[in-house]
Amino acid sequence: MTQIERTVEIDAPLERVFAFVIDIRNHRRIVPAQTQEQLLNAGEIPLRLGTVVRLRARYGGIRWTLASRITAFDPPDSLHQSSAYFRDEQVHGPFALWQHDHWFTSMPSGSTRLTDRFTYAAPMGPLGRLVERLWLSDRLRHLLEYMQTTEKCLLESEEAEEVMVGEHSTDVRP
Repeated sequence: MTQIERTVEIDAPLERVFAFVIDIRNHRRIVPAQTQEQLLNAGEIPLRLGTVVRLRARYGGIRWTLASRITAFDPPDSLHQSSAYFRDEQVHGPFALWQHDHWFTSMPSGSTRLTDRFTYAAPMGPLGRLVERLWLSDRLRHLLEYMQTTEKCLLESEEAEEVMVGEHSTDVRP
């Protein structure tokens, strides 16, 4: 198993950052265009415990489909307004193991610290571990950096109110 973790501070309140991230329709907006990501099935919008999402994308020239389930979900609420968390895990897809943890922490300045961790294992045993070291880990590190940078840019922009949940079209397929 390999882990990649990255943290970014976003100058936006936790509730807005969390709402943006749990609307799976926004995912396509934060990945590089060359991934050609398509949301095949959104399950429930916004995401909640047990939701299954199916995406099709192209990474490194390889087209694949990933289905992931929300296996942990702890939104901000009246009991804990300063933090939130959720995890999605692959139920079908190209990895031997895939987990994506999302932590949200409200900062004293009013901004939000977002920490993402990818925990993964490539398929095919020793050959997969070699691919991880030589190629996959760098690609996933770049992807995570791109996603967080884009989230920060969108949520801090003057058009931030326009990027909120439900303010854009979707490409959900039946």
